[in-house]
Amino acid sequence: MLRDLIDPDGGDLFRIRLVEKVEEAVDVFSALRSNRSALRRAVMGVLREAGYNAGVCKTRWASSGNLTAGNHEFIDVIAGPVGGGGDPRRYVVDLDFAGEFEIARPTAEYGRVMEAMPRGVVVVEAEGLRRAVRAVAEAARRSMKARGLSLPPWRKARYTIAKWLGPYRRFTSSAVSSSAVVSGGGSSVGCRAVGFNAVASVLRPVTRTR
Repeated sequence: MLRDLIDPDGGDLFRIRLVEKVEEAVDVFSALRSNRSALRRAVMGVLREAGYNAGVCKTRWASSGNLTAGNHEFIDVIAGPVGGGGDPRRYVVDLDFAGEFEIARPTAEYGRVMEAMPRGVVVVEAEGLRRAVRAVAEAARRSMKARGLSLPPWRKARYTIAKWLGPYRRFTSSAVSSSAVVSGGGSSVGCRAVGFNAVASVLRPVTRTR
């Protein structure tokens, strides 16, 4: 079920082609794997050159109630509505999605949940992501309870969902300067006004030799 939510089979040809393009770009820029921020910008640049409306998104939120402050960075791609009607579709592209859910001393049940999760690149729409995160958070809660531990705030579903679906700033070039805050769909998480230092870098693909 979890894999079906994150990596569904079906007729979404746009998503299938997007996954292929992202994986191709990650492979080309494999030398940047140790610098996740640079890798995201390189992949985003490849997607934009291929005609996708791609951007690097930064979510950041202040503490609110039982929600701990946090931040995250990922790529998104905006596509037109299916059939030309309705709202545009937003795809979340995360290059290490499973890594956000690793916990120490997992139970066998949680280990099975992690085994069902795709490794590496994940491309998913908002609703599938929201349902998957809730399922993993519940499995984490049961795993930690079995160890006599409480689920920390940063492992709860609300915090984890905010990483991708909270208010965010979106950048569409490798030089990050400033951008308007975009409200996340259906999120009640407050977005703190923050400044972003300019980052200028020239990203070149790896030249393969045989």
